[in-house]
Amino acid sequence: VYNILSLPCDIVVVSANLSLLAGSGISGLIHKAAGPQLEAAAKPFAPLTPGQAIITPAFNLSAKYLIHTVCPRYMDGQRGESEQFYNAYASALALHSQAPDAKSIAFVSMGTGVYKWPMALAANISVKALLTSTFDQTLMCVMDERTRLIYQAALDRYL
Repeated sequence: VYNILSLPCDIVVVSANLSLLAGSGISGLIHKAAGPQLEAAAKPFAPLTPGQAIITPAFNLSAKYLIHTVCPRYMDGQRGESEQFYNAYASALALHSQAPDAKSIAFVSMGTGVYKWPMALAANISVKALLTSTFDQTLMCVMDERTRLIYQAALDRYL
């Protein structure tokens, strides 16, 4: 069991808000742990739109880099949210070219908190995107066993 803040990986991906400022939840914890330099490094790239991602140094985190990606809020699934959600993962993975020394990347279960994504739908879309990863190791970090089982079921459907 690892904490996303001390996970031994090269890149940590966080769901960011459009302004790239410290938010609530995991985003806020990561910003606090990384230090004030993180917000200063990310802010010039704002605003991002849902599906976009940027990469910054991770500063005081154990990772080398932090990728900030914006997930859309889930409304009703009829407004292009699924495509934007997939693109949030895909655009984060595409930043491997900007960190060619990175061998590993870790994601959190993005969008499943305040953005209200149904867990099974989020798992299905994210796993589909994560299977395109070019990293040697791609990790999905979850908070509990229930969530792990949902992501594992999504992975099993694709394998």
